[in-house]
Amino acid sequence: MKEILKKTLVASFLVCMLFLQNSYGATMLDRVVAVVNDEVITWSELRGVIALEGGKYLENIPEDRKDEAMKELEKNFLSTLIDMKLQLQEARRAGMSVSDSEITGAIKDIKKKYNLTDEDLLNSLQAEGMNMDEYRSRLGDQILLSKVVNFEIKTNIVITDREIEHYYEANKDKLSTKEKRRIRQIFLAAPKDSSLKGALEAKAQEILQKIRSGEDFSKVAEGASEDKSRQFGGDLGYITRGSALKEIEDAAFSLNVGEVSKPFWSPAGLHIIKVEEKTEAEGLDNVKDRIKGLLFQKAFEEKYSEWITGLKEKAYIETKL
Repeated sequence: MKEILKKTLVASFLVCMLFLQNSYGATMLDRVVAVVNDEVITWSELRGVIALEGGKYLENIPEDRKDEAMKELEKNFLSTLIDMKLQLQEARRAGMSVSDSEITGAIKDIKKKYNLTDEDLLNSLQAEGMNMDEYRSRLGDQILLSKVVNFEIKTNIVITDREIEHYYEANKDKLSTKEKRRIRQIFLAAPKDSSLKGALEAKAQEILQKIRSGEDFSKVAEGASEDKSRQFGGDLGYITRGSALKEIEDAAFSLNVGEVSKPFWSPAGLHIIKVEEKTEAEGLDNVKDRIKGLLFQKAFEEKYSEWITGLKEKAYIETKL
């Protein structure tokens, strides 16, 4: 249950101090590690973030090296905390706020999503060294962060159809599911003596006649085919353009489901194939939403980075690590 809360409230837990104090706070006095405009970030806040967010990394660190490992993470996590401070300050500067009813509604949604009772939630908070008032405060910050990011970034991103089409054309092979066929084959190896080709063709015609007379293709393949697929009834699985011999591909993509080819030659020998299933290639309409999501995420990351950089340029920031 602790993991559920961590996943849903990562940002709101980033300022948790009590977790730290239970683990490390008794060993060192608190101090200021950064000043962000008119607010400070304390050593206990920073170490609390590292203890919580770096938990998986720290799990495998021996107890006598944990403090050293925490120090290695300090700069990256301090940068995250500074970014959060700047965003919350910007939200308040823009007149944004979070009401008690919004926080209560968010808690209700979390409990419903993860099937938590009031008792479950309280027990989880206690395990993190938090009470309900502290939790509501952190959650309020989370909601406020979401509001300001939506206002400053997300609402200003527009992905056009032209952008989607251009991306599709440039990445068609990666995005689209290729047209494919699931086939079975009966294979007769080419004779070393070319004068025996006629006899092999006659044998292939006899095999084809058995199939046309109603015999099961897979059973005939088990008895007549001269390749390893015979043990699977001639099943070669799915093929796409470029994945098999050209002669096999040409035959497979010219047949409908259930149809059997005439015997045909490849450099390896004679083949008779049957198409069992086919899947058509995906067009733009099938992947349009996925492309839009990819482009939106790319645009969001770029604009978010620019916005944070701008906030930093206008701010007074002093680090004291």
